[in-house]
Amino acid sequence: MDKWLYWDVTHRHHLFCNPVSAAKVDELGELLNIGPDSRLLDIGCGMGELMIRWSEQHGSSGVGVDLSPYVIEGARRRHAERLPNADLAWVHSDGAKFATDERFDVALCIGASWIWKGFKGTLKALRGFVKPGGLVVLAEPYWREKPEQAYLEIEGLRRKEFRSLAACRKVARKSGLELVWMMGSTIEDWDRYEMLQAAAVDRFAREEPDHPDLAAIRKRRAKHDDAYLRWGRDCLGFATWVFRA
Repeated sequence: MDKWLYWDVTHRHHLFCNPVSAAKVDELGELLNIGPDSRLLDIGCGMGELMIRWSEQHGSSGVGVDLSPYVIEGARRRHAERLPNADLAWVHSDGAKFATDERFDVALCIGASWIWKGFKGTLKALRGFVKPGGLVVLAEPYWREKPEQAYLEIEGLRRKEFRSLAACRKVARKSGLELVWMMGSTIEDWDRYEMLQAAAVDRFAREEPDHPDLAAIRKRRAKHDDAYLRWGRDCLGFATWVFRA
């Protein structure tokens, strides 16, 4: 099964492919003081909702990068439908291989720190994309409590894959980045993110009952739902960090 097809099917009901709400994204845009002169780079941009939304609200411009052909196509379609004259570009590429001479006011990676093998590598990469004094925005899971080994095995995770909030703060400080803000997602944010995926799979099954990958998609989703409800809901958090470079 194509992993990007699975991602596309399970995230069809989402505005943002992470446990963050529209209200929190709007608040973040205000906090970052996004304006018409702001140039943004969003690595792992998903369906482009953040970039498009901020361009609608604040007149910003920028570049979105994602490896999934499905979400990049969706981002281009949303751009054309909602804000065709906005200066937004969409690049279908592995974020780790993306290169540009441009330096941005804000560089973001929301929920895709696996691109650079975790929090530390992502901070370093994003810092390289911003102007001196620019802003680095990174969001990823963190451990609320020590995860059970069974949960790690089911989800294909390693305990050291994520850190605690305090450990994330320590890594950023050692990297020479100044903390500007941190926003934690709520249990409700998590539930909505996870259960929208279950709803999306249910709808896909009803609309395409003969799809050759349906059984595999449903099996994978059911396994993840069980793990989330038994362990993940309690032990895994999600935080959005803002640092000044």
